[in-house]
Amino acid sequence: MKPIFEKIPKRHDQAFFVKHFRQPALDMPYHYHPEFELTLTLDREGKRFVGNSVTEIAASDLVFLGKNLPHCFIGNSEIASASRLVVVQFHFELFGPDFLTLPEALPLRRLIQHAQRGISIPARSQGPIKEKMLAMEEADALYRIVLLLEILYLLSRMEDYQLLSSQEFNRQYHSDDYDRLNEVYNYIIQNFKNEITLKEVSQVANLTETAFCRFFKARTTKTLKAVVNEMRISYACDLILKGRLGQMSVVQIAEEAGFRNLSNFNRQFKRITGTSPKRYAKEFNTHALQAKVKK
Repeated sequence: MKPIFEKIPKRHDQAFFVKHFRQPALDMPYHYHPEFELTLTLDREGKRFVGNSVTEIAASDLVFLGKNLPHCFIGNSEIASASRLVVVQFHFELFGPDFLTLPEALPLRRLIQHAQRGISIPARSQGPIKEKMLAMEEADALYRIVLLLEILYLLSRMEDYQLLSSQEFNRQYHSDDYDRLNEVYNYIIQNFKNEITLKEVSQVANLTETAFCRFFKARTTKTLKAVVNEMRISYACDLILKGRLGQMSVVQIAEEAGFRNLSNFNRQFKRITGTSPKRYAKEFNTHALQAKVKK
């Protein structure tokens, strides 16, 4: 699967793109585009890759993605069910060239900054946005713009969403040799649970191993091993945040994330998160309980 630049279709009678997909499998290719994107995934579980984050998605998943942020969605092949997607792609320029400079647009400017890392909206907060996205299919042209503004307003006031990709990834990714780096990240996405060798990835980048190490370090400031470990730990953290630690042992979570050595998993987990898997789960549960009490 080759990472692609997606050219969003434009129609003379629409200022932005709205599409409802109904398909037998969730297999969106690894891609990027200059439009902002809202994607609502329904009726299908799987994995979502945004930048350098790896996340399990439930039957209802909602994300808001900034422009040129690489992403893809892959359904769980063990579940034979159809999937539905609602995709909204747009430029803020559709509201006018000076829209974002207005004092009233300050919350939107903050939202845009966060969207460059990708935003995941939790299930408990999806309802009003999901309702408006589904209504877009039957809405007339003018009301679709109203619905989009209402969605952006709701997002700008939301406080409990999760940022996905790291801020560092966003800086490093948009540089020279975009396509080559895209190829490398795509390969890591497809194989992060397996052993990934320098030789294999160098061939993907069409470079010698020495040239690849220089290329990759110059654009990411990290080694290939460090980037792979970060993606694996990202997935392990997501499993823990979703409560899997109560159903799986630390060893099982380590293996599911691609680690074959528990000591290495614990070492990498602490290096990246600053704590152990069990303490990470405990801290998350404490924060979630405190937030619930405040409400």
